[in-house]
Amino acid sequence: MHYDTRLKLIFQEAMPGLLRLLGLPAVVEYLTVEFPKRTKVLPDLVLRLVDGRILHIEWQSKNDARIVRRCLEYWQVIADLWPDVEIVQVVVYLGHEPMTMASGVSRGKLQYSFEIMDLQEIPADKFLSSESDSERIMAALCQTADPRATIAAILASWKHLPGKEIRERIDSLLVLSQLKKRDTIVREEVDKMPIEIDITENIVYKIGNERGLARGEAKVIAKILEQRFGPLPPEIRTRIASRRWSIRWNRWTDRMTPRPDARLVLRRLLIPVMLVAAVVHQGPVRRPSRSLSATSTYGKR
Repeated sequence: MHYDTRLKLIFQEAMPGLLRLLGLPAVVEYLTVEFPKRTKVLPDLVLRLVDGRILHIEWQSKNDARIVRRCLEYWQVIADLWPDVEIVQVVVYLGHEPMTMASGVSRGKLQYSFEIMDLQEIPADKFLSSESDSERIMAALCQTADPRATIAAILASWKHLPGKEIRERIDSLLVLSQLKKRDTIVREEVDKMPIEIDITENIVYKIGNERGLARGEAKVIAKILEQRFGPLPPEIRTRIASRRWSIRWNRWTDRMTPRPDARLVLRRLLIPVMLVAAVVHQGPVRRPSRSLSATSTYGKR
């Protein structure tokens, strides 16, 4: 949800530049609403232009085979709300794969079409040359022979801004650059900047970092099980790799940290491992007794 909200804000701020590329007049009013319907219909942006027309924009980061039917549905609900107004529909493609979506349908007497703007075909200079700080960020999604130089130019163009605003715009740039798999370049270029920016506070960075930690934890659990029981079936590996197992692993380690008692640590590590082993071998596993004394099975040598 945060990701979608951030994208919508970025594109609203850069709207004047997009409208110039589309040859459309300025926006006089934003009309984005949640249309009442049996199934919720929520378009990305609906705007009223100064000439009275309604502009509907959809952002696509991936090719969608259903885009024509989706846009046709959007057109119907928009036309129901504003029946006497001309509707202009544009799909803006943001992805890094080649754009393959159809822009209309011709079936019997039905003739329907809309415009698709593929930002991969728009030169980055179209936005880099803008006087607007909000529009220049769009260059990160456009055609460029040198993505690193383009990102560096975007960052350099913000050097006159206050530190807090630069940080906010870098957050937005990280969100956009992920669509083109260029977020690593952004982080590297930010590190070169003369001002101190804590990139670890960015929400995209945090999500990626958490996913990396979860994968590492899953590998540890799988290694423990394989050492004890041998190769694991694919379905068990899938369960271990799930987010649910990662959360449990965090809880176990959190509980172990404040109590450096070897017997307690052994219990809390061994019980979940044995429970998973029961799933692997489809057999009952006896839970360790509540007290682990020196004379118990685990204390024998």
